[in-house]
Amino acid sequence: MTTETKEKDEISGMRREKVTLGFPWYAAPDVDCYPIFFQQMHYFGRLRERCEWINWIGKEYGQDAQVKALKELPNLDPSLADGDHTEFKLEENTIFEFGLTHLVSYSLPGQAREVLAEAALADGADWLFTWDHDMQFAWSMFLKLWRHRKPVCAALAFTAREPIKPVIYRIHKARDIHTGQINYHSEWIQDYPKDQLIGSEDLGGSIAFGSGVVLFNTSVFRQMSKPWFHSTGCGEDWMFCLRCHLNNIPIYVDTSAKTVHKRREPRWAGEMEYEEERKEYADTYLRLQKNQDYDIEEWKESML
Repeated sequence: MTTETKEKDEISGMRREKVTLGFPWYAAPDVDCYPIFFQQMHYFGRLRERCEWINWIGKEYGQDAQVKALKELPNLDPSLADGDHTEFKLEENTIFEFGLTHLVSYSLPGQAREVLAEAALADGADWLFTWDHDMQFAWSMFLKLWRHRKPVCAALAFTAREPIKPVIYRIHKARDIHTGQINYHSEWIQDYPKDQLIGSEDLGGSIAFGSGVVLFNTSVFRQMSKPWFHSTGCGEDWMFCLRCHLNNIPIYVDTSAKTVHKRREPRWAGEMEYEEERKEYADTYLRLQKNQDYDIEEWKESML
């Protein structure tokens, strides 16, 4: 940002906050989430554009003109009720700058999340917003979580496997009666406080959550040493929550921030299914064979 831009922003009273969008995925969005992913990316671009545009109106024509413009603008998120201009509230005085960090072929979720956090810090981001490849949620979810201004805030999410459970837990501390070692155990919360922001004080003990959709203030990663997510014995998201508690960093779940998680129905692949699909998708299998034949020709010189 140039000195001139900084001065203009100070005059208009608006601050800039940098957000890294991080995807801890092995490859890409789930096939049923692909269209929504691109709509979401489009939304972030329009949100940045709207913030910049309202900022410019304020500098050129004053606050009254800003208020008038906001009243006349349509919602960016079509799921919002008319008149609920969640995309931008003048009193928040913020211009968002979004950046992307996409990791490919990280088969260990804990490692992927670790690298995303490192990338957000290296990029100088104020926030890291992450979601899993098989989640769907309102476009304005980022703003809903951001407005809490908490160190860590997760949206309400559920397991994809039967039986369906909310991924909200209470952490219990215990001592092994044989070794004297301190252990931590997880208690699933079936009846959670609904449609509100909840923290440890609301559950009567340290809270933990599944990280389907989470907003992190990057200061959290400076307050505690690495590893942040890496775990060898439990979920990386649960381990992150435990480390937050051990470092006195409060974490929250907004149970009014609804998401849906693609369910995992059992599907089996055997010889019968293979033969059926070869008939149904003959062109696909032919193309696969041609591609492989081409590759083999390329590899012949180096093959043993």
